[in-house]
Amino acid sequence: MKLNLDAKTNEERKVKAYLEANAFEALAGKINNGVRIQKGGRTLINRKTLAGFMKYACDEAKKQAEKGAQSACIDDAVVYGWAVHYFEEDSIEGTLYNEDGTEHKAPVPKVTAKAPTVKAAPPKPQPKPQMSMFDLLDANPEEPAAEEPDDEPTDEDYAEAAEQLDEEEKAKPPKRTVSPMYQKYLDIQEKYPHAVVAMRLGDFYEVFGKNAELLANELPLTLTGRDCGLESRVPMIGFPYHTAEMYFGKILSNGHTLVVMENDDEVRELPAEQNVDLETGEILSEEEMREFDGDVDEPDIADDEPDISAFDTEALAALDELLGNEITLR
Repeated sequence: MKLNLDAKTNEERKVKAYLEANAFEALAGKINNGVRIQKGGRTLINRKTLAGFMKYACDEAKKQAEKGAQSACIDDAVVYGWAVHYFEEDSIEGTLYNEDGTEHKAPVPKVTAKAPTVKAAPPKPQPKPQMSMFDLLDANPEEPAAEEPDDEPTDEDYAEAAEQLDEEEKAKPPKRTVSPMYQKYLDIQEKYPHAVVAMRLGDFYEVFGKNAELLANELPLTLTGRDCGLESRVPMIGFPYHTAEMYFGKILSNGHTLVVMENDDEVRELPAEQNVDLETGEILSEEEMREFDGDVDEPDIADDEPDISAFDTEALAALDELLGNEITLR
Protein backbone atom coordinates (compact mmCIF):
# COMPACT_ATOMS: atom_id res chain seq x y z
CA MET A 1 0.00 0.00 0.00
CA LYS A 2 1.51 3.34 -1.11
CA LEU A 3 1.81 5.92 1.68
CA ASN A 4 2.27 9.66 1.24
CA LEU A 5 5.31 9.98 3.53
CA ASP A 6 8.60 11.78 2.79
CA ALA A 7 11.53 9.58 3.96
CA LYS A 8 14.82 11.49 4.09
CA THR A 9 17.06 9.09 6.04
CA ASN A 10 17.76 5.38 5.84
CA GLU A 11 15.95 4.81 9.15
CA GLU A 12 12.87 6.70 7.92
CA ARG A 13 12.87 4.64 4.72
CA LYS A 14 12.83 1.41 6.78
CA VAL A 15 9.89 2.63 8.87
CA LYS A 16 8.02 3.71 5.73
CA ALA A 17 8.61 0.29 4.11
CA TYR A 18 7.23 -1.44 7.21
CA LEU A 19 4.14 0.77 7.29
CA GLU A 20 3.44 0.22 3.58
CA ALA A 21 3.63 -3.53 4.14
CA ASN A 22 1.54 -3.69 7.35
CA ALA A 23 -0.75 -0.63 7.60
CA PHE A 24 -4.45 -1.44 7.51
CA GLU A 25 -6.86 0.64 5.41
CA ALA A 26 -7.99 3.02 8.18
CA LEU A 27 -4.40 3.80 9.22
CA ALA A 28 -3.34 4.38 5.60
CA GLY A 29 -6.20 6.86 5.22
CA LYS A 30 -5.02 8.81 8.26
CA ILE A 31 -1.44 8.94 6.94
CA ASN A 32 -2.33 9.93 3.35
CA ASN A 33 -5.28 12.25 3.98
CA GLY A 34 -4.59 13.52 7.51
CA VAL A 35 -7.21 13.90 10.26
CA ARG A 36 -9.70 16.77 10.39
CA ILE A 37 -9.74 18.62 13.72
CA GLN A 38 -11.47 21.71 15.07
CA LYS A 39 -9.17 24.44 16.37
CA GLY A 40 -9.98 28.09 16.99
CA GLY A 41 -13.38 27.69 15.31
CA ARG A 42 -11.78 26.44 12.07
CA THR A 43 -11.54 23.03 10.42
CA LEU A 44 -7.86 22.06 9.98
CA ILE A 45 -6.08 18.94 8.72
CA ASN A 46 -3.52 17.28 11.01
CA ARG A 47 -0.78 15.43 9.09
CA LYS A 48 2.08 13.60 10.75
CA THR A 49 5.54 13.06 9.30
CA LEU A 50 8.29 10.47 9.62
CA ALA A 51 10.54 13.13 11.15
CA GLY A 52 7.96 13.66 13.87
CA PHE A 53 7.79 9.92 14.48
CA MET A 54 11.59 9.66 14.90
CA LYS A 55 11.41 12.20 17.74
CA TYR A 56 8.46 10.31 19.24
CA ALA A 57 10.42 7.01 19.02
CA CYS A 58 13.41 8.57 20.83
CA ASP A 59 11.11 9.70 23.64
CA GLU A 60 9.59 6.21 23.91
CA ALA A 61 13.10 4.65 24.00
CA LYS A 62 13.98 6.95 26.91
CA LYS A 63 10.89 5.73 28.76
CA GLN A 64 11.97 2.13 28.21
CA ALA A 65 15.47 2.96 29.46
CA GLU A 66 14.00 4.49 32.61
CA LYS A 67 12.22 1.18 33.25
CA GLY A 68 15.54 -0.68 33.00
CA ALA A 69 15.32 -1.84 29.37
CA GLN A 70 18.40 -1.79 27.13
CA SER A 71 17.37 0.73 24.49
CA ALA A 72 19.88 -0.53 21.92
CA CYS A 73 18.39 -4.04 22.09
CA ILE A 74 14.68 -3.24 21.67
CA ASP A 75 13.04 -5.62 19.15
CA ASP A 76 12.25 -4.22 15.71
CA ALA A 77 8.62 -5.27 16.17
CA VAL A 78 8.35 -2.97 19.19
CA VAL A 79 9.81 0.01 17.32
CA TYR A 80 7.60 -0.59 14.30
CA GLY A 81 4.66 -0.93 16.67
CA TRP A 82 5.49 2.57 17.92
CA ALA A 83 5.24 3.81 14.32
CA VAL A 84 1.75 2.38 13.88
CA HIS A 85 0.57 3.87 17.19
CA TYR A 86 2.14 7.26 16.39
CA PHE A 87 0.25 7.65 13.12
CA GLU A 88 -2.95 6.03 14.50
CA GLU A 89 -3.13 8.06 17.75
CA ASP A 90 -5.27 11.22 17.47
CA SER A 91 -3.78 13.04 20.48
CA ILE A 92 -0.29 13.58 18.98
CA GLU A 93 -0.44 16.54 16.62
CA GLY A 94 1.90 16.95 13.68
CA THR A 95 1.76 19.68 11.04
CA LEU A 96 -1.60 21.44 10.59
CA TYR A 97 -2.90 22.39 7.14
CA ASN A 98 -5.83 24.42 5.92
CA GLU A 99 -8.47 22.68 3.82
CA ASP A 100 -6.97 24.20 0.66
CA GLY A 101 -3.64 22.42 1.38
CA THR A 102 -1.66 25.42 2.64
CA GLU A 103 0.13 25.18 6.00
CA HIS A 104 -1.85 26.69 8.85
CA LYS A 105 -0.21 29.44 10.87
CA ALA A 106 -1.83 30.63 14.06
CA PRO A 107 -2.77 34.36 13.91
CA VAL A 108 -0.66 36.67 16.06
CA PRO A 109 -2.91 38.47 18.56
CA LYS A 110 -2.87 42.27 18.31
CA VAL A 111 -1.63 44.09 21.38
CA THR A 112 -3.41 47.38 22.07
CA ALA A 113 -2.04 49.92 24.52
CA LYS A 114 -4.25 50.47 27.50
CA ALA A 115 -4.95 53.98 28.69
CA PRO A 116 -3.59 54.64 32.16
CA THR A 117 -6.26 54.47 34.80
CA VAL A 118 -6.58 57.35 37.22
CA LYS A 119 -8.10 56.61 40.59
CA ALA A 120 -10.57 59.30 41.61
CA ALA A 121 -10.01 60.62 45.14
CA PRO A 122 -13.16 60.41 47.28
CA PRO A 123 -14.58 63.84 48.24
CA LYS A 124 -13.78 65.08 51.69
CA PRO A 125 -16.71 64.89 54.09
CA GLN A 126 -18.33 68.27 54.73
CA PRO A 127 -19.32 69.30 58.28
CA LYS A 128 -23.05 69.11 58.96
CA PRO A 129 -24.81 72.45 59.57
CA GLN A 130 -25.72 73.17 63.17
CA MET A 131 -29.43 72.55 63.77
CA SER A 132 -31.68 74.89 65.82
CA MET A 133 -34.14 73.81 68.49
CA PHE A 134 -37.07 74.13 66.05
CA ASP A 135 -35.26 71.92 63.49
CA LEU A 136 -34.76 69.25 66.13
CA LEU A 137 -38.44 69.29 67.02
CA ASP A 138 -39.49 68.89 63.34
CA ALA A 139 -36.95 66.07 62.77
CA ASN A 140 -38.48 63.65 65.32
CA PRO A 141 -42.19 63.42 64.55
CA GLU A 142 -43.96 60.28 65.61
CA GLU A 143 -44.11 58.06 62.48
CA PRO A 144 -46.17 54.89 62.08
CA ALA A 145 -44.18 51.64 62.25
CA ALA A 146 -43.24 50.29 58.83
CA GLU A 147 -44.94 47.09 57.74
CA GLU A 148 -42.72 44.02 57.82
CA PRO A 149 -42.14 42.50 54.37
CA ASP A 150 -43.87 39.23 53.57
CA ASP A 151 -41.20 36.45 53.30
CA GLU A 152 -43.47 33.95 51.55
CA PRO A 153 -42.36 33.36 47.88
CA THR A 154 -44.84 34.36 45.21
CA ASP A 155 -45.87 32.44 42.08
CA GLU A 156 -43.49 34.63 40.10
CA ASP A 157 -40.60 33.55 42.34
CA TYR A 158 -41.45 29.88 41.73
CA ALA A 159 -41.65 30.42 37.96
CA GLU A 160 -38.32 32.27 37.92
CA ALA A 161 -36.60 29.50 39.93
CA ALA A 162 -37.98 26.79 37.61
CA GLU A 163 -36.78 28.70 34.54
CA GLN A 164 -33.30 29.05 36.06
CA LEU A 165 -33.12 25.29 36.76
CA ASP A 166 -34.11 24.53 33.16
CA GLU A 167 -31.35 26.79 31.85
CA GLU A 168 -28.76 25.16 34.12
CA GLU A 169 -29.86 21.68 32.99
CA LYS A 170 -29.55 22.66 29.32
CA ALA A 171 -26.09 24.14 29.94
CA LYS A 172 -24.76 20.82 31.28
CA PRO A 173 -22.62 18.87 28.76
CA PRO A 174 -24.30 15.77 27.34
CA LYS A 175 -23.51 12.49 29.08
CA ARG A 176 -20.95 10.40 27.19
CA THR A 177 -21.61 6.73 26.51
CA VAL A 178 -19.12 3.86 26.29
CA SER A 179 -18.23 2.82 22.74
CA PRO A 180 -19.60 -0.61 21.62
CA MET A 181 -16.04 -1.93 21.18
CA TYR A 182 -15.03 -1.08 24.75
CA GLN A 183 -18.35 -2.33 26.16
CA LYS A 184 -17.69 -5.71 24.52
CA TYR A 185 -14.21 -5.71 26.10
CA LEU A 186 -15.67 -4.88 29.55
CA ASP A 187 -18.20 -7.74 29.23
CA ILE A 188 -15.41 -10.25 28.58
CA GLN A 189 -13.26 -8.77 31.38
CA GLU A 190 -16.21 -9.11 33.80
CA LYS A 191 -16.58 -12.77 32.79
CA TYR A 192 -12.84 -13.39 33.40
CA PRO A 193 -12.04 -10.95 36.26
CA HIS A 194 -8.64 -12.49 37.11
CA ALA A 195 -7.36 -12.76 33.51
CA VAL A 196 -5.61 -10.43 31.09
CA VAL A 197 -7.97 -9.87 28.12
CA ALA A 198 -6.35 -9.18 24.71
CA MET A 199 -8.76 -8.00 21.97
CA ARG A 200 -7.91 -8.29 18.26
CA LEU A 201 -8.56 -4.93 16.54
CA GLY A 202 -7.42 -4.95 12.92
CA ASP A 203 -3.73 -5.85 12.79
CA PHE A 204 -3.18 -5.43 16.55
CA TYR A 205 -4.05 -7.08 19.84
CA GLU A 206 -4.87 -4.48 22.52
CA VAL A 207 -5.17 -4.65 26.33
CA PHE A 208 -7.01 -1.93 28.28
CA GLY A 209 -7.26 -0.52 31.79
CA LYS A 210 -5.25 -1.69 34.82
CA ASN A 211 -3.96 -4.76 32.96
CA ALA A 212 -2.47 -2.44 30.30
CA GLU A 213 -0.62 -0.49 33.01
CA LEU A 214 0.58 -3.78 34.54
CA LEU A 215 1.94 -5.17 31.25
CA ALA A 216 3.60 -1.85 30.36
CA ASN A 217 5.74 -2.27 33.49
CA GLU A 218 6.53 -5.94 32.82
CA LEU A 219 7.10 -5.94 29.04
CA PRO A 220 8.79 -3.60 26.53
CA LEU A 221 5.44 -2.11 25.49
CA THR A 222 4.40 1.55 25.37
CA LEU A 223 1.43 2.63 27.48
CA THR A 224 -0.86 4.91 25.47
CA GLY A 225 -4.59 5.62 25.58
CA ARG A 226 -7.69 5.19 23.43
CA ASP A 227 -10.88 7.24 23.24
CA CYS A 228 -13.63 4.82 24.29
CA GLY A 229 -16.43 7.35 24.70
CA LEU A 230 -15.63 8.27 28.32
CA GLU A 231 -14.55 11.63 29.74
CA SER A 232 -10.89 10.54 29.77
CA ARG A 233 -8.89 8.19 27.54
CA VAL A 234 -8.58 4.56 28.69
CA PRO A 235 -4.99 3.27 29.27
CA MET A 236 -4.01 0.86 26.47
CA ILE A 237 -1.05 -1.20 25.20
CA GLY A 238 -0.91 -3.05 21.87
CA PHE A 239 1.30 -5.34 19.83
CA PRO A 240 1.14 -6.55 16.17
CA TYR A 241 -0.74 -9.76 15.47
CA HIS A 242 2.28 -11.38 13.75
CA THR A 243 4.27 -11.14 17.03
CA ALA A 244 1.30 -12.12 19.20
CA GLU A 245 2.52 -15.63 20.10
CA MET A 246 5.75 -14.16 21.51
CA TYR A 247 3.87 -11.68 23.71
CA PHE A 248 1.26 -14.28 24.68
CA GLY A 249 4.08 -16.52 25.90
CA LYS A 250 5.68 -13.73 27.92
CA ILE A 251 2.36 -12.84 29.55
CA LEU A 252 1.75 -16.49 30.49
CA SER A 253 5.32 -16.96 31.74
CA ASN A 254 4.78 -14.03 34.12
CA GLY A 255 2.01 -16.02 35.80
CA HIS A 256 -1.04 -14.37 34.17
CA THR A 257 -4.05 -16.17 32.76
CA LEU A 258 -4.74 -14.86 29.24
CA VAL A 259 -8.08 -14.55 27.43
CA VAL A 260 -7.83 -13.80 23.69
CA MET A 261 -10.78 -12.35 21.75
CA GLU A 262 -10.47 -12.59 17.97
CA ASN A 263 -12.04 -10.46 15.21
CA ASP A 264 -14.90 -12.95 14.80
CA ASP A 265 -15.72 -12.68 18.57
CA GLU A 266 -14.17 -16.10 19.24
CA VAL A 267 -12.89 -16.21 22.84
CA ARG A 268 -10.20 -18.62 24.00
CA GLU A 269 -8.63 -18.91 27.43
CA LEU A 270 -4.92 -19.68 27.87
CA PRO A 271 -4.11 -20.65 31.48
CA ALA A 272 -0.76 -19.68 32.94
CA GLU A 273 0.25 -23.33 33.45
CA GLN A 274 0.97 -23.96 29.73
CA ASN A 275 4.45 -24.95 28.58
CA VAL A 276 6.29 -21.76 27.62
CA ASP A 277 9.78 -21.38 26.11
CA LEU A 278 11.29 -18.75 28.43
CA GLU A 279 13.84 -17.63 25.81
CA THR A 280 11.45 -16.98 22.93
CA GLY A 281 8.15 -16.71 24.82
CA GLU A 282 6.47 -19.23 22.46
CA ILE A 283 3.83 -21.69 23.68
CA LEU A 284 5.15 -25.26 23.18
CA SER A 285 3.02 -28.27 22.44
CA GLU A 286 3.68 -31.69 24.01
CA GLU A 287 5.42 -32.88 20.81
CA GLU A 288 7.66 -29.79 20.77
CA MET A 289 8.56 -30.32 24.42
CA ARG A 290 9.49 -33.95 23.69
CA GLU A 291 11.76 -32.88 20.81
CA PHE A 292 13.19 -30.06 22.95
CA ASP A 293 14.68 -32.03 25.87
CA GLY A 294 12.93 -35.39 26.20
CA ASP A 295 11.58 -34.49 29.66
CA VAL A 296 7.96 -35.45 28.91
CA ASP A 297 7.06 -38.61 30.80
CA GLU A 298 5.92 -41.54 28.69
CA PRO A 299 4.30 -44.78 29.93
CA ASP A 300 6.76 -47.61 30.75
CA ILE A 301 6.21 -50.99 29.03
CA ALA A 302 7.78 -53.92 30.90
CA ASP A 303 9.91 -56.18 28.72
CA ASP A 304 8.85 -59.34 30.64
CA GLU A 305 5.12 -58.85 29.95
CA PRO A 306 4.39 -60.01 26.37
CA ASP A 307 1.52 -58.46 24.41
CA ILE A 308 -1.04 -61.27 23.86
CA SER A 309 -3.81 -59.02 22.51
CA ALA A 310 -3.34 -60.47 19.00
CA PHE A 311 -4.14 -64.05 20.15
CA ASP A 312 -7.51 -65.73 20.73
CA THR A 313 -7.61 -66.20 24.51
CA GLU A 314 -10.00 -69.22 24.35
CA ALA A 315 -7.74 -70.99 21.84
CA LEU A 316 -4.71 -70.36 24.05
CA ALA A 317 -6.52 -71.83 27.07
CA ALA A 318 -7.50 -74.98 25.11
CA LEU A 319 -3.93 -75.53 23.85
CA ASP A 320 -2.59 -75.03 27.37
CA GLU A 321 -4.82 -77.87 28.68
CA LEU A 322 -3.88 -80.23 25.81
CA LEU A 323 -0.15 -79.66 26.09
CA GLY A 324 0.01 -79.67 29.88
CA ASN A 325 1.13 -76.14 30.62
CA GLU A 326 3.96 -76.37 28.12
CA ILE A 327 3.14 -73.19 26.13
CA THR A 328 5.77 -70.48 26.42
CA LEU A 329 5.32 -67.10 24.72
CA ARG A 330 8.48 -65.54 23.27
